[in-house]
Order: sequence, then C-alpha cells, then structure tokens
Amino acid sequence: MRLRHNHRNGSTPRGNSALVVSDVPPSPMNWRPSGPEDLIGQARDVCTAQVAKARRLRDARNAACKLLLYGPPGVGKTSVAELVAIALTGEKLSIESYNGKEVTVDAVREWMTTLAYGSLFSHWSVKIINELDRCSKDAQDILLSYLDKLPPGKALIGTSNLQLDLLTERFQTRFQSIKIATPTTEEIADFLCAHWCVPHDVAARVAVGSGGCVRAALADLETWLDVKGGGLL
Repeated sequence: MRLRHNHRNGSTPRGNSALVVSDVPPSPMNWRPSGPEDLIGQARDVCTAQVAKARRLRDARNAACKLLLYGPPGVGKTSVAELVAIALTGEKLSIESYNGKEVTVDAVREWMTTLAYGSLFSHWSVKIINELDRCSKDAQDILLSYLDKLPPGKALIGTSNLQLDLLTERFQTRFQSIKIATPTTEEIADFLCAHWCVPHDVAARVAVGSGGCVRAALADLETWLDVKGGGLL
C-alpha cells in the first residue's frame, strides 16, 4: 500500500509514517530541473550544448568561462546558468549566486582581491549574477577589469532580461553571449502535462496566458491545482 504525500504542507497521512510516496512530483512552483532534458524550447538546446562544454572543461587547467545568457523573463536563463555551473564544479559549495543589485563596487573590489584563490571543493569556482544589467555603472566598470583578469578555473555566468544591444558594448565583447527565446505555447502545455496530472485543455490555457514565460505558467498551474485541481497533484 502507498500513501500520498501532501506537498502543500509536507505531511503524510497518519497510520504508517514509514510509507511515503517518493515519485510524486513537487508542486509547480517548487519544481527545479535536474538536467538539460528537463528544460524546454531553446533553453534545452542551449543548456545541452553548454553543459557538454562545461564537462569537457571541468578538468582543464588553462581555461576560464565567461557566459552571458539573455532573453525575456522566465525562459530558463537562471536554470541554464545553474546547470552549467554544477557541470563545471561538480559541487554546489563552489557556486555563489547574486542578483545584480547586490553586486556593488565594494563587492567587486573584494572579488578582485581573491582572484588568486580557488575553491576548496573543486577545480572550479563559479559566480552567477542574475540581472547583470542591474549592477551600478561604477560596479560594471570594475567588473570589466575583473572579467579581463579572470584566471583559469574561475567562471562568471550572467543573465539579463535585456536585449544584447541594450547592454553596454564593453560587456558584449567580454562574454560568450547567447540569447534564449521564449518557448512556444505547445511546448509549455506539453511540459505541464508531462510533469503534473493536469488536463491538456487546462495546460493549453495556462500556456497561452503565460505569454511564453515558463515561470508564470508554473505559478498559474499552482493556483489552478490549489483551487480546482483537487487531488490531481
């Protein structure tokens, strides 16, 4: 006999607490991809290529990584960045994540002083900066020097919701820049149906309403499951 796990409050029905369902998916807003195959649209293709490249570089002693992922909100840029980072390091403790607003002049200056030091846990250490364009202009100026001096075994992966031509040209020339476009409504609907027990017509409506933003689709599906889905999760 198997008991259903309640992902809304993390509890299991009373009786035999040892019986827990392990294959019930997390709620949509708690879902995270475990590999490139879990992504959809262009994000999957970009992630597949960049993760393969990261695995080739993992044992290299003469390479650094400077990657910028840009495109509309909610298309998987951060997920790609995180999967590439773990492929490089093999260890989450070697990855630091920031929002662009957190990257101040003092923060970048501190990074400059530690450029010569690597991670204790991996050959690589990775910094992820989401919404890189939100760094202050002064911080961006110092960050350019940081990128120029980035030694082997270090990576800086940035994301931005802006189009590339709206970013400063100095950033454009220092990164490998890759655009991630919005997935189609069909791709989003199929993705929702593949991960959660939801009628396809509902998934299609959610996909259309998301405007191509996977994050918005997950939030809308969570609401539908809470209000109308009943025991479908």
